[in-house]
This record gives sequence, C-alpha cells and structure tokens, in this order.
Amino acid sequence: MLYYPQLTSGSVCQYPVLRSTTTRTVANQLASGDTIRMSDLAAEMARWQLHYAGLTDAEVSSINELLAATEGRLNTFTFLDPIDNLLAWTEDWTNSVWTADPLLEVSIGAADPHEGTGAIQLTNAAQATQQVSQTVAGPSWFQYCYSIYLRSDSPCTVQLLLSATSQQSTSAAAVVSTWTRTTLAGSLSSQDDGVSVGLIIPPGVRMFAFGPQLEAQKAPGPYKTNTVQAGVYPATRFDVDSLSITAAAIDQSSCVVNLVTHLI
Repeated sequence: MLYYPQLTSGSVCQYPVLRSTTTRTVANQLASGDTIRMSDLAAEMARWQLHYAGLTDAEVSSINELLAATEGRLNTFTFLDPIDNLLAWTEDWTNSVWTADPLLEVSIGAADPHEGTGAIQLTNAAQATQQVSQTVAGPSWFQYCYSIYLRSDSPCTVQLLLSATSQQSTSAAAVVSTWTRTTLAGSLSSQDDGVSVGLIIPPGVRMFAFGPQLEAQKAPGPYKTNTVQAGVYPATRFDVDSLSITAAAIDQSSCVVNLVTHLI
C-alpha cells in the first residue's frame, strides 16, 4: 500500500498548510419557474497545498518516489491529514469503529472538560483488564502521537495503547479526579498496514475519557472532534504530474505539493 511520506522531523508537512473543500449544488428549474436545488455529494473534494523548505535530499526523494509510483495524477495513495484528527466518532464510542472488550461498559453523554456532554464513561466490572480501541488505515511505522483527556473519581492507573498486527506499545497513565490530558508518542518497528490506539483498563475501574486524538506527528495539537469523516484519506492523488524542486544549497530544497481527494 502507498502512503504519503513523513519528514525526518516526524511530521507530514511544514507550515503553512492550505486546505480547501469544494462542494457543488445542482439546480433544476421546472417549467413552473420553481427551482429545485440539491447538493451533489459525489462532487465534494478536498485539496491540500503543502509548502516545504529546507528539505533534505532523502525527503525530496521520498516524495518523488511516491509520485513515480502513482504515475503522477493517475493512481491513489493514503494521505494522513496533518491538520486533522485521524480518529472517527471521537465522542461516540458506541459506534462500530470502536472495538470494546465484551465486559467493558461504554456509555456516552457524560460531562466533559469543556462544559459539554462529549465525554465517555468506561466501567470495567470484570475480574480482568478490558480494552477499547480504534484502528485507522495508517502505516504502523509512522511517528504518531495519541492524546486523550482522562478523569476518575477514584485515582487509578490505565494503559494507553499504540498497536499494529505484529507489535504493540503501551504507556501507563495516572488518572486523577481532575481532567488531565495524557499522551503516548512514538512509532512501531513493524511494517503493518493499519495502526490502533486505545485504552487498557484494569478490573474494578470506573473512569471518564474525552477527546481521543491521533496525529501523525511527535506532539499533540488542539483537540478536533470528528464524526464519520476522520483525517485519513485512502484515495488521495497528486494534483500534478511532476514537481518543481528548487535547490537552495546542498541537501536544502523547497517545493510546493498539491494533493486532491474525493470525500465520498
């Protein structure tokens, strides 16, 4: 599977990043003079303009290799949006994108740290640890940062999980009575398609979670809520057939990359 590459910094992009969304409305004028308008969902597109400076020769090569593999605009690849949350249904863990162990009780609509009701109540009444996680279609070897707000009326310790088919990484997180954002950052050495993040909850724990976020970078950005559309785009294309690369010095190049994808 083809993926848009990360830079050696552990990020997909540099700033500025420009993203635009294009929609279309179809209008039919009837003989009576009335007009019927409907949105054309199949025409919705997202575009990114990525500006790069100071790229190493290896970074330029990785972008050019993907461009050659896709034959320019012809074929698609998976793009992890650097300004979005890679997780879907972030405030509804009862949705099928989340996988919870059978003895873990998951309830939505709890009070969150932003004075809303987007938090999740998690209760493990079992005699063994229980897990809840979501899998996204990203490469396991990328640098990721998984962040989440946690709270519990009774202090406890849970495990943050980053895993793939053949490897997993965990980090202990102390959960206290006030909302605290905790993170798990790193990469896996496995070469798997797909990466999962979630929580491992010990027996007898009742706790609250809010704002799960996965980003393809080393540190967390501001929380972004998502429903059906997450920041993973598996049918992205280059919007050009060749790149214009400007070399400012040895191992120092700049370019602009334009990408496009259909949202349906």
